[in-house]
Amino acid sequence: MPDLTEQQVSELTFAAEAAAVLPSQRAVLPTLCNMARVDPQTGRKANTALLLDLLRGDKEGLRAALQVAARILAGDTRPDGQVVSVGNSAHDPLMMLAHDIIQLSMRGETDRAWAQVQQHPASRQAAVLSVLASYLNYHFAGLDPLVLAATE
Repeated sequence: MPDLTEQQVSELTFAAEAAAVLPSQRAVLPTLCNMARVDPQTGRKANTALLLDLLRGDKEGLRAALQVAARILAGDTRPDGQVVSVGNSAHDPLMMLAHDIIQLSMRGETDRAWAQVQQHPASRQAAVLSVLASYLNYHFAGLDPLVLAATE
């Protein structure tokens, strides 16, 4: 995955601003956008630092970032409403949790999504946000998850 272009970053920022409806969500937009703008592989070190900052703060920051990412990604579903799996990790528990968060967000059940995330240790919570940031990168880079899944 490449880093996003300035045009793609602009589209990501616009979508994130539209998805952030609460002040706590607006506060995490720079972190979320910075995570999604970089290649998930080459930007891993920078993203880890951003995740650690979120984890060191109150849990509301992490919750807000998860909510905004899920709201943006809610449109990336198959016609039957299921979240599209990317690549060969479709049955990975972390991916399943990320998918559940998106689906619950689509149904307006953000509290239930957060309750599900809170059942996991902080490291797994951060990893789920990392997965969602990667999905945002795919989405705004113009890569279709269906095509990616079909080619692997």
